Amino acid sequence: MDSYVLPSGLVTFAFTDVAGSTRLAQLLGAGYRPVLHRQRRVLRQAVHDHGGVVVDTWGDSSFAAFPAAGAALAAGRAAQQALAAAPWPVAAARPRVRIGLHSGHATPRLGEYASPEVHRAARVAAAAHGGQVLCSAGTAAAAGPLPDGLSLWDLGLHRLRGFDGRERLFQLVAPDWQERFPRPRTQPAQPHNLPAELTRFSGRVSEQDRLVALLSGYRLVTVVGAGGVGKTRLAVRVAGGLVDAYPDGVWYLDLATVADPDGVALTLAATLGVVPEPGRSVWRTLADFLATRALLLVLDSCDAHPGVVAPAVSRVLAAGPAVRVLAAGRAPVGVPGEAAWPLPPLSLDPAPGGGPSEAVALFADRVAAARGGSPVAAAELPELARIAARLGGSPLAIERAAGQLRVLSAGQLAARLDGASRALAAVAR
Repeated sequence: MDSYVLPSGLVTFAFTDVAGSTRLAQLLGAGYRPVLHRQRRVLRQAVHDHGGVVVDTWGDSSFAAFPAAGAALAAGRAAQQALAAAPWPVAAARPRVRIGLHSGHATPRLGEYASPEVHRAARVAAAAHGGQVLCSAGTAAAAGPLPDGLSLWDLGLHRLRGFDGRERLFQLVAPDWQERFPRPRTQPAQPHNLPAELTRFSGRVSEQDRLVALLSGYRLVTVVGAGGVGKTRLAVRVAGGLVDAYPDGVWYLDLATVADPDGVALTLAATLGVVPEPGRSVWRTLADFLATRALLLVLDSCDAHPGVVAPAVSRVLAAGPAVRVLAAGRAPVGVPGEAAWPLPPLSLDPAPGGGPSEAVALFADRVAAARGGSPVAAAELPELARIAARLGGSPLAIERAAGQLRVLSAGQLAARLDGASRALAAVAR
């Protein structure tokens, strides 16, 4: 450890190590030790020049602490610049160092830190690739305005090994230093915010397959249908089965109450965890974020404000070539390239093998729930089929009718519906 006073309070911790060090050592043989010593000197100098303290070194790794987050980020940039410019024996001998930073409150004891913030910083460094500088949201927030034209790219939410929840990671970049790296080396955990199913999903097997096939060929697929036909439920169900197919997640937005373009942008930014930037429109920030993301947006209630939703969807699709949209509404969104797929009511035809139709199967499940779990008797199924036919196979109407069967038999409800239908027919004449 350096003979300096270790910072306390809000401290920014930095961990470094050489990516592919084993291969590099095998390549260089006896020449690896001088390369290792030189990279240590470069890193130590960058830390000292920016007010930090090297707390420890071991093998090809080091641990430093800084009293200021902005200075720590600048040190990371200076270290990568110096490593790139240093005279190495051959080009292949240049060590590719990954650097990770995290800021948190800590107090040193007996020349060391014992804090979970240190472990979080180590996990951030482990997520980086050689030549990359990553930092946590804590460091990004503590840094304030960055020096020397530095900026941070938001890489989204990632799960760090040993920590609950997800950490938002940022990559340090500069106008002359914007190298693209693969996805951070974090635990695979696909994020989504899909609403949980409150009741058992019934039927719609062929419809699910059809939607999955459409999404594989079109970037915008809209489930179109009358109110209560089950558009949202089906879209959420299909999206839930596709979470593993989208590295940057599956995100649900209900646009029923969003009546202006800025509202759509702000709602989308909040859902994706994108922080608006001073002096830039939210749409510009979202465009930068979506440019490299592979994600699925599930947009509900798209018919509520069609004049607002259509331009917003166009901007989203134009921003990121790997972004797809699954929409639900009573009418198509109206964007070029859209696959508008009409969702029919539940089937009233008996299932293969003579089982109940999709509509009757749903009805029986909901009636059983309404009666405290008591299954529907086989004798009631024909009456349920009559009611489901009267309701046109509408899932919402069937759900509501099931509630009435707490106090009525299926035959009584079917008779009431038949009577109401005859009365309406007489009035029409």
